[in-house]
Amino acid sequence: MILEAATLYIKPGAINDFESVFRSAYGIISKMQGYLGHELYKCIENKDEYILLIRWNAIHDRSIGLRHSPEYKEWNALLQPFYDPQPEVKHYIDIPVEGREYEREKRMNKDDLADELTE
Repeated sequence: MILEAATLYIKPGAINDFESVFRSAYGIISKMQGYLGHELYKCIENKDEYILLIRWNAIHDRSIGLRHSPEYKEWNALLQPFYDPQPEVKHYIDIPVEGREYEREKRMNKDDLADELTE
C-alpha cells in the first residue's frame, strides 16, 4: 500500500466552498483503479490548511493510472482554483510498528475471524 500525503493551503475565505467541492469530487477519485480510501484533515492552528491522505494499492495506480486519466483532469479542474500555493505531495510506504492502533485493530479482526471459524 502507498500513502499519498498532500498538504493543501486554501485561499483565504474559500474554505467552505473548498470543503463542499471536495465532497462532490470524492466520487471521481474513489472510482480510480487502485484507490483504497482517503481522509481529509483540517489544521487546528491554521484554518486554511488541510492534509489529504489517499491510500493507493500501488504507486503506479496513482502516478500512471490517476495522473494520466480524464478523471484526474476533472478532479484537478474542480479543486485547483482553491489552492494557494500548489499542494506539496509526497508518497510513503508503511513501516509496521508494534503498538499502533492499526496493528491492534488488525489483530482484533484476526481474532474475531478465528472466533467465527470455531463457532
